[in-house]
Amino acid sequence: MHTVIFGAGAVGGYFGGKLAKAGYPVTFLVRERRYEQLKKRGLKVFSFHGDFIITPNLAMKSEEIVQPELVILSLKNYHLASALPQLDTLIHNGAKILPLLNGVQHIEFLTNRYGEENILGGLCLIESTLNKDGDIVHTSDMQDIVFGALNGNNSKFHFQVKEMLEQSSVGAALTDNIVREMWNKFIFITTFSGITSATRQPIGVAMNDDITKDLLTDFIQEIYQTAVSLEIPVAKDIVEIITRKIENLPPNMTSSMHRDLEKGQPLELEYLQGYVLEQASKRGKKVPVTRSIYSLLHPYKNGGTLK
Repeated sequence: MHTVIFGAGAVGGYFGGKLAKAGYPVTFLVRERRYEQLKKRGLKVFSFHGDFIITPNLAMKSEEIVQPELVILSLKNYHLASALPQLDTLIHNGAKILPLLNGVQHIEFLTNRYGEENILGGLCLIESTLNKDGDIVHTSDMQDIVFGALNGNNSKFHFQVKEMLEQSSVGAALTDNIVREMWNKFIFITTFSGITSATRQPIGVAMNDDITKDLLTDFIQEIYQTAVSLEIPVAKDIVEIITRKIENLPPNMTSSMHRDLEKGQPLELEYLQGYVLEQASKRGKKVPVTRSIYSLLHPYKNGGTLK
């Protein structure tokens, strides 16, 4: 299966590197700066599971890619609109898209544009970042992709994707309820990123303070209630599940949003905390913790140096 990695950053670069290392045909569709970086240095991965380097097959235009079958889309949400012309071509040429973006609202956007039959639901569980040289640094055991058909009817294509990922030593879970799984992650990442970014600290600081920990629990509860109002089939005990998951994280672990904040980069605020606020407001629900976190981070949503 010919896989296109759209965005060879810390996430797409890692999974694409694993596929290519296993011998599968992979093309990395990247911008000019990343193209030159990868052409010069190769794609280097420093991983919890073992370091490796590959010479990636690179492209800067989707028209250059012959017979694409799967697109692993791993962009920041705020780059999605500018990626559409390239995605249009890939879809026209027969590819299906597996988006690994944070949040949930991109699924509706993509299915409205390309049809549900061309979009897989998906999420990834990985802790990775780029160092100053553009190399990928993977720092925990997690290297998993959870995916499935949005309507729950997984096909031969979905099982082929699962086999390819497993043969590449990537954790792959094929589910018949990917919408629920995506919302489970959405609740986790929205609260985790919000608290670490608002405190400007790894998660251990919040979890070791009773007042902040109570705030986090209320935060999780607000997003759960918003999901219920949207008729999302999340588990009734999801608040307890997410709380325990955060309690069991390494105290020094932080979020990609917190790292982006420290680097002065744009934040995915509107697609996480902002989306909850928008959906709750439409339904007349009060979400004071979400609003507070969103308001504290709003001055930095387009990037900027912390004073």
